[in-house]
Amino acid sequence: MNKRLRVRVLPLMLASLLASSPTFAQNTSAALSGRVTDAAGNPVAGATVDIIHVPSNTTKQVTTDADGRFNARGLRVGGPFIVDAEKAGLNKVERKDVFLKLAEDTSVDLQMGTDAATLESVEVTANATSTVFQADNKGLSTNISRAQIAAFPSISRSIQDYVRLDPRISQTDKERGEISAVGQNSRYNNIKIDAVSTNDEFGLEATGLPSQSGTQPISIDTIEEFNVSTANYDVTNSRAVGASINAVTKSGTNDFHGSVYFTYRDPDMIGENEAGTKFTGFGKQTNKGLTVGGPIVKDTLFFFVNYEEFERTNIAPDVGVAGSGATNEAGITQGQLDQIVSIARNKWGFDAGSLNPSGDLSDKKYLLKLDWNINDYHRASFRYNKT
Repeated sequence: MNKRLRVRVLPLMLASLLASSPTFAQNTSAALSGRVTDAAGNPVAGATVDIIHVPSNTTKQVTTDADGRFNARGLRVGGPFIVDAEKAGLNKVERKDVFLKLAEDTSVDLQMGTDAATLESVEVTANATSTVFQADNKGLSTNISRAQIAAFPSISRSIQDYVRLDPRISQTDKERGEISAVGQNSRYNNIKIDAVSTNDEFGLEATGLPSQSGTQPISIDTIEEFNVSTANYDVTNSRAVGASINAVTKSGTNDFHGSVYFTYRDPDMIGENEAGTKFTGFGKQTNKGLTVGGPIVKDTLFFFVNYEEFERTNIAPDVGVAGSGATNEAGITQGQLDQIVSIARNKWGFDAGSLNPSGDLSDKKYLLKLDWNINDYHRASFRYNKT
């Protein structure tokens, strides 16, 4: 049909309360915890710890407990962050360039009563306590950061291509974009964007996504980070016999930033198969778009927008109705097809369009995200996207 329209609207309002739960499931944020001690290694209780997200100046303030420990939840993914601690009678200590991972708790320990210049000269090369294999963790996970996304070459620019950076995921059908996690069928994966399920509910697409003909429900240029979790037995993590794939979208900062991108492919860029047959899977393919983000109210309200347009010609160049002489004939005549279209229009008021043997495809994506720092304890995000 010449009007193949798939609409998926995902409005999302997230109020991230900075709770103290140690577990993460279907999360959109990061966490940070640690311990503050003095020069002798004794815990410092009642110290004030400021956690500052430098790009947006979002600040979270916590206080250490009797054992000198602190924790903060609901923080932005990525960074850099500045973490500093102070208490009357002790020198203030600061740690710069701290980066946080999606759905993970990053540990930062601080020692007060020591000259700051001495601390800056220390290079940490190992951590005796594992931050991955802990009793609170559920299953195995891999985080794919924005820097890795930007550096990874991908022709398809698909979610399935990037999550293959997790060693437990393999590509079982490159043409269809099918992936398998720990040997499971691709339809057993749970794919989420900002913790909202984005699966093909009918189980028809090999990609596991609702998009048709291998297109994506969201642009890869809007993704801040991926978290890929396998063998996750946390009861709050549903529908993930294979992998739980969660992508969190980008947010605006205090600085205006943006990008413009364009990709192009045609059959001449693809080699012949082992039999010497030229590729005829499609005619030409273009993908173009832009992103813009920045502050609406500095330190408080931020925006991020994206527009992308994808076009591909002749994805099914030799398909037709019965008797048309096409190589791939459908089991339906032109008369039967006309009758179906007529019934849909006259009885149900639906215009089904007409047969489109060329299979030309056009896909447009829109995304708007707003982030609001309500106060030091509450942060809200709103995302609207349409494909």
